[in-house]
Amino acid sequence: MSDVEVDISNEGGRAVIEDKTSVPFRTFVSLILQRKVQTIFKKCQDEPVIVSSELLTSLASAPDDRQEDRAKLVLVTMGVGVIVGLFVTVAIFVALMLFGIQPEMQDLLITLAALAFVAVVIVILQGAQKKKGFKDKLYESMEKVTDLVTR
Repeated sequence: MSDVEVDISNEGGRAVIEDKTSVPFRTFVSLILQRKVQTIFKKCQDEPVIVSSELLTSLASAPDDRQEDRAKLVLVTMGVGVIVGLFVTVAIFVALMLFGIQPEMQDLLITLAALAFVAVVIVILQGAQKKKGFKDKLYESMEKVTDLVTR
């Protein structure tokens, strides 16, 4: 925390910080939640914000819901991936049958081995998630992929 120098004027017996506007916390948070503010964050990231010590303490001690959101993101992403994978696999088998190509036991075993490999990788990743740094990196990479897909 650094000290901030401000210009103060006297209006009606009250000290007013010049070029600053007082808004209720609820209004301020609503504006942030309802608008796209990424560019504003980048542009004004070093802009000082004056809040009461009690409010800052309450914000700092509030539970962090990013981890919960990230865990939900991972679960949903994996679920969607499994469903899409199964759909694509069935679509490929149907297309092969339409062209008169009957998958043999060896083809089905290769498909089963690929699915088992994916399951093993997921189990390994879940075990490695216990390391906090790895877990954060995994979440960040999944968020980047999600951002790329949603653009």
